[in-house]
Amino acid sequence: MVNDNPFIMIAGEVHNSSASTIEYMKPLFPKLKRMNLNSVFVTLAWEQFEPKEGVYDYTLVDAIIENAKKNDLKVCLLWFASWKNGESSYTPLWVKKDTKRFFRVKTKEGKAIETMSPFCEATKIADAKAFAILMKHVKEVDTAQTVILMQPQNEVGMFQDIDYNKVALDLYEKEVPKALITYLKKNKKHLKDYVRNTWAKSKFKTTGTWKEVFGDTPEAKAFFTTWQYATYINYGAKAGRKAYNLPMMVNSWIVQKPEDLPGMYPNGGPVSRVMDIWKAAAPDIDILSPDIYLSNFKEIIAMYHRDDNPLLVPESKAEVGRAFYAFGEHDAICFSPFGIEDAADNFVFTKSYEVLNEVQHLVKKYQGTGKMHAVLQENGDTYKDFYMGDWKVKVMYEKPNEPSFGIIIQENENEFLVIGMNMSIYFYSEVKNSIGYIGQVFEGGYENEKWITTRMMNGDETYHNSRLRVFGRKFKTEKDIVKITKKEGEPDAYSPSTKEVITTPGIYKVITYIR
Repeated sequence: MVNDNPFIMIAGEVHNSSASTIEYMKPLFPKLKRMNLNSVFVTLAWEQFEPKEGVYDYTLVDAIIENAKKNDLKVCLLWFASWKNGESSYTPLWVKKDTKRFFRVKTKEGKAIETMSPFCEATKIADAKAFAILMKHVKEVDTAQTVILMQPQNEVGMFQDIDYNKVALDLYEKEVPKALITYLKKNKKHLKDYVRNTWAKSKFKTTGTWKEVFGDTPEAKAFFTTWQYATYINYGAKAGRKAYNLPMMVNSWIVQKPEDLPGMYPNGGPVSRVMDIWKAAAPDIDILSPDIYLSNFKEIIAMYHRDDNPLLVPESKAEVGRAFYAFGEHDAICFSPFGIEDAADNFVFTKSYEVLNEVQHLVKKYQGTGKMHAVLQENGDTYKDFYMGDWKVKVMYEKPNEPSFGIIIQENENEFLVIGMNMSIYFYSEVKNSIGYIGQVFEGGYENEKWITTRMMNGDETYHNSRLRVFGRKFKTEKDIVKITKKEGEPDAYSPSTKEVITTPGIYKVITYIR
């Protein structure tokens, strides 16, 4: 909710260093607005915010807010501080140099690596102090509520099974915190398999050390490490929210393969396996989010969309069909590809985001009602069936080498709205002894949330209303295409040049009837 109104973030995350100077960021924000974003994820580094201990530089955060406001963009600030991608390169030099006060993670061989230890109280307190001062400043200067979301840290975790510092190993031999046991008992029936099955091996013990409750296993070390990262980050989030109570989310470098052990991915982050540990340890974090670069996008977001966890995708490939699927099928509140400025020349992406803005009033209206579904061709699948009221809807993906995706909304019993491209859709009646058919199809769009018809489709365009053919909107580019034709024994011959045609999502109204 932004200014008491529902808001979905049609967003993008800029590269890590894109907001590191005023000069570099200034031309960036108008570009993002032209790409039809309404929100942007922007990095603010602890090393630049507090270059000397107790000395704070507000230059960059003020510039981020000012440039975003000028371009009518909302902001999620990414606090790159103790960790970023399991490393600690964004901590201030005064922290990096003092290895005794701000100690590092230790390997099994006893080597201190460059990653800050989540067991170091001094780092936790210093980080939280700076974050709270940042939040206090944002509250004071951001009177237009340009910043609507905060992300403390980024893709946290360590690339090993446990921190071999003495303080960590000593804690591992102590009792599992009561707060975690209380959560596990309360939510026993709903725990995800990774946590539940591990706990079950001890016959669901409710007292004891980490090894006694969860076994002498990689999972026990993972739960212990996860608890520490989550409580550390929650400490900072709580301090920040006390200064300015904005929503907080954390993102995850997700498990790459099911057989991966903790440490092959950053161990301690909010991967889907240990979301229950995070929920118990970090009550001041509202949302746990996946960064998705793998091809099984639909499977991954289903893991993160829970009753206690709305779907928010802060990083992804710039495959715009993913945005339609997340908003339409999983009631997402945000979709945000990483390195978004790299997609500035991607015509399909920009026009697709334009369509999402065009229909966002409907997406917000129908999220959570059960009257909206979405489809996305992924990994060679050819069709998708689902049910809406008295209708079975069959979506056939068309050209296999072009994006195929869409959102289907049931506006009334026999009226559907379809947003997307490269699909054929069939409507079948589920009423016994009846036949369902398409009555009329209208292509068009919305201007100021009002429907405008551009053409009525029948005959060849719908195969006489046997199906909805989701052509999408066609645009001719300025680029000439010269076709080369050649017969055996003859020189090359050139056909007249034509303009390249690019397809982007279209919007259709479908009236059905049952007989």
